[in-house]
Amino acid sequence: MKKMRARALLAAVLAVCAGAPGGAVHAEERGYSAATAREAWILNCMGCHTGDAHGITGKVPPLTDELGHFVRLPEGREFVMRVPGASNSSLSDAELANVLNWLIYTRNADTKPADFKPYTAQEVAAKRRPALTDVAKHRAALIESLRKSGNTAVQDQY
Repeated sequence: MKKMRARALLAAVLAVCAGAPGGAVHAEERGYSAATAREAWILNCMGCHTGDAHGITGKVPPLTDELGHFVRLPEGREFVMRVPGASNSSLSDAELANVLNWLIYTRNADTKPADFKPYTAQEVAAKRRPALTDVAKHRAALIESLRKSGNTAVQDQY
């Protein structure tokens, strides 16, 4: 019993440290496990996108405050699953959904749409492949669509 309480406490602490607004309970309701998402991020994404998901100017796109804009459009929602780093990653469909949801809720809370529906493993399995071959072209088209719909906050380039 004592061990179970210790694990629950550790999970809550990890969730808060991982940026889960409102703690672990809210995170799970939002479609992600903060502790496992953070671990997957560290092992699979952080090397390029950096620890705070701000990317590397001119080389690697930021994910903080940017993904929320893209997921406003159906093709943008698919785009973030199909970029080569996500599409070709060793993450399972469920793990990728978990990381994307974590990123949206913890690093894009101010830019995500109010009606955001969490990614599911089934959605990722159906749409993550094939990986995009011309990411810049797809990103530019999405930015143009966002701008036409009145969203001027999304960055032109990274």
